[in-house]
Amino acid sequence: MMLIEGSSLPFPGVFILVSYGAVSHLNCNQILFTAVLMAITYTISSFIPYYISSALQKKIPKKFQKGIEKAQCLFQRFGVWTIAFTRPFSIGNYISYVAGLCKIPRWKYSILTFIGIYPWSIAVLFLGKSYLTFVYEINKQFSYSTSVLYPVGIMLIVLLFLLVSMKCWYRYRANMKE
Repeated sequence: MMLIEGSSLPFPGVFILVSYGAVSHLNCNQILFTAVLMAITYTISSFIPYYISSALQKKIPKKFQKGIEKAQCLFQRFGVWTIAFTRPFSIGNYISYVAGLCKIPRWKYSILTFIGIYPWSIAVLFLGKSYLTFVYEINKQFSYSTSVLYPVGIMLIVLLFLLVSMKCWYRYRANMKE
């Protein structure tokens, strides 16, 4: 999933990664190590859009050169740390194109990409683990309470049926007297 996410293909990989965190039963150390592998995979695959945009820069028509210059100005204004800060968000997948167009050095780009995606990887795995624990506890509580709720629910349905039946019976009798 991280390979697909890093290559900036539109794919909802976060849901699969959360599910992986839920079913993998990783402890804290394993989550940290797995997140390192995820971040490395993402960083390597993020060079696909980086190289595509840097190769296409020479073939971009002159009318689009102003947009490239604006992007370069934004990098100068906000710094290359925008690469790291945008990684957890959806725009982070597309910042690779801008970084390639702006000719950010590869070593700096890879370090900032790793710094930005590593905490996100940890968070996604912990979210999955927490979600599974939450669902398990809810299921445990629900299974305990269903042993009490089923008889009470059946009694309420029977009572409701009796009340509706009695109301209909009284209406029927009232109509018969008239």
